[in-house]
Formats: sequence, structure tokens, C-alpha cells
Amino acid sequence: MRLVLALLALVLLPVAAATAQPVEVTVQRDGEAFLAEFTLPRAAPAWGFFRSSPDAGTQQSWRLQSWRVLTPGVALQRRGSFDAFVSTNARPVPLKVRVRFDPFTGDLLADYVPALRLGGRSVAVFGGHFALFSVGRPDVLDRLSSSGDPRLMTDTGTGVRFRGGNLRLAGDVEGYRRGNSEGTYGLYDVPKAVVRNGVATVLDGDLPQWIADDLASYSPRVMQSLTARLGPPGITQPTILAAWEGSQRDGVSMNGGTLKGLILMRFEGRQALQPIPALADMAHWFIAHEASHFWLGQSIHYASQRDSWIMEGGADLLATRTVRSLNPAFDPRTKLNEGLRDCAQLGNQPIATAIDRNQVRANYACGVLFALVAEKVSRGDFYAFVRNLIAANRADREVSLDEWLTALARAGGTQAQVTTIHAMVERGTPQPKATIANLLRGSAIPFVLDQNGVPQLQ
Repeated sequence: MRLVLALLALVLLPVAAATAQPVEVTVQRDGEAFLAEFTLPRAAPAWGFFRSSPDAGTQQSWRLQSWRVLTPGVALQRRGSFDAFVSTNARPVPLKVRVRFDPFTGDLLADYVPALRLGGRSVAVFGGHFALFSVGRPDVLDRLSSSGDPRLMTDTGTGVRFRGGNLRLAGDVEGYRRGNSEGTYGLYDVPKAVVRNGVATVLDGDLPQWIADDLASYSPRVMQSLTARLGPPGITQPTILAAWEGSQRDGVSMNGGTLKGLILMRFEGRQALQPIPALADMAHWFIAHEASHFWLGQSIHYASQRDSWIMEGGADLLATRTVRSLNPAFDPRTKLNEGLRDCAQLGNQPIATAIDRNQVRANYACGVLFALVAEKVSRGDFYAFVRNLIAANRADREVSLDEWLTALARAGGTQAQVTTIHAMVERGTPQPKATIANLLRGSAIPFVLDQNGVPQLQ
């Protein structure tokens, strides 16, 4: 059984200057495939895609597997960490580029799934994957890190418009209408949502009925629990979008992510056809993690992807505490100790650069360790720590490492705790097991060492 978590962080593109023209993209259905037309506002020899995380299975570009450029004089290439439109002659990329693509529904290494199939002809397409920036030379892309460099990139924004009949939207719909969406899916031929107890569900018609019933009943309970402890999330009606990937494979798997007001889930595997308590438990924890991002990720978000551990580790601990409150039989140590084991493996390098190394898991694993410390200094109430973190950063809605550490110190954290966490984030530690043990010990969090010397909560 595996759980693949897509990167939950929001990629906010820089605001375009008042006189600058954005890239304009229209997406429409063409039979079972789709057409995307890019209108580029300026001449450039290459245009890179901001969101260029590779296919998690092959580690290769998913666009090269599913897109076909129809416009002469331009090619889709993988250049360094980015997919890009690159001129095939000495002239700039044409100002109109047309692409035909098949919906790619595979997992990405660290981003939202490009498309979801929801039974029959129902397809959801993610608009964020069409955002572009230009560079002065194609070889600039070859040396850019995955986080980019604004000095070498020209970004005047990207406006995406879905076209066609029987079309609806999910995600940051208000932002989509304003032209500055934080992430929106275009829903083509998708049934209307079913609303129960303030939570809307859009379910694949082929999803096993026991999963559909469980999602509809459990999701409102999670939202009610989190809202009671953290305050209103700032969204009027959260939506669950759940897809069924089929029963062809043995076993069972689940993955997904979250956008503004939207939780994405995908289920797959022959064993999932019948009720499985372990899968239900996994789904419950997953819903709680993703719902936690309505606060840690949307009410406030990180200032840089270097700080994504704040959102991911915090959401992990909020999920663990929330599920336990709804199900006293749930043992939180299983998830938390998994995080400590993974942090012991990944903490020898800076957590801040984990995404650049394709070690996204470090943000969750070490992030939950830091959240445990914050919980302890907050008299065992991590919800209180998050409430105060949101209140202190409400003006710009961004939280950096320094701001998080300030909140830790304000809650009662020691200088030793602040120094240790800062070092792990910025430099890593040569002895992760010992550093984790010292951090837990200094926080009066009980633990034992397993046979490999890894601290585990008692």
C-alpha cells in the first residue's frame, strides 16, 4: 500500500507590471484529446514552464509523453529542470503556439496531477501547468535550478481560459475570474457536485461505493473539527474531487493534493473494491492533512519553497491530532515515528533545498519533528501555535523560517531549540539521529532509540 503526496505548496506567479502583457492560453476539448493555444506577448527564443516537475514513475517529462506541438518552428524540449518551447531556427518562438495533448493522469514527483479522469468522458484539467516565462537564450534554462532565478527569467503572468460546453471550474474560481488564480481545474463533462453538511463532493462515477459513502460522511467531520480549533478557513464551501484509476493493478494506492478550497484524491487497485479498514484510515488521515492546508497553505503560505516544511510538517501534525480526536483508537505514533525515521535519513542535508534535490519527503518528515517541538512549548496545543502563527502573519499571509522561529520563541521555545532547527533547515546536520534525539530530549518529548539508533516516540 503506498501513499504518494503531491507537493501541496501554492506556486504564486509574480504580479505583472501594469503595462506588461501576459501570456494568454485557451484550452478546449477536441474529441478525447485537448487543444491548447498559447498567445505569447513578446519575441523570445525559448519559453519555460514554471511547473516542470517530472513524471514520478519515469523521472522524465510528462509533457513529452502526452503533448504534441502543432506549430512549425518550435519544439517542446526538456532543458535542465524545465520543459520549454524552443525555437528550431534562428528566429524567436512564434507568437502563436498550438499544442494537442492527451490528459496525463500519472503522478508527478512534486506537483499537482495534470489531469483527472472521473468516469466516462469526465476529465478535470489543471490550469497551473500552462504558465510560462521567457528567457533570453535557450541555454539559460540548462543551468536554472528548479526554483528559478528572477534575474534570468521574464514573467509577465499567464492567463488561462478553459473553453467549451458542459464546463465547470473547481479550485480558486474567484482568482480564475480575476486572472490571478492560485490553481484551478477545468471540469469537462463532470457531474455536478453533491453537497452534504457544507462540503461538496465531485466523485468519479466508477469509484467504489463504500469509498464514496465514507468520503461524504467523514469529510464534514474533519472540517468541523479543524474549524472549531483554528477558526474559519476563509472558504465558503470546501470541495472534494475524487477519482478512481481502476482495479487493473493488484493492491491499493491513494494519492492527491489540495488547492484553494479543493481537495484532490485518487484511488486505485483491485483490493480497494471491497471495504478495507486500513485504506479508510489512510483516507481519513489524508483528508485531515489536505484540509489542514486550508489554514497552513491558504490562510497563510510560505514565503519561499525553502520554507515548505512549515506547511507540510504542520499539516501532518494537525492531521494526526485531528484524526485522533475523531477516532480514539487511532495511534498517532505510527505516522509520527515514520516521520522521525525519514528525517533521520534525509536530515543530513538542508531541508530548505530538499525540493531541488527531489527529496520532497524531507519537508514532511523533518517538518513534523519541528511541529512537535512547537506543540510541546505551546503546552501540548499545536492548534494554539497555528492560530497564533496565522494571527501574527495575517498582513502579508506569508511565513518564513525566521518568522516561524520567532513564533516558536514567543511560545516559550529555547535558544537551543531555535538554533538547532535553524541549522537543520539551512545546513542540515552531519548526525541526524543524534540531533533529533537532542531536540526531543531538550523539548521533554519522551522517546526511545530503535535498533538502528533512530529516536521513536513512546
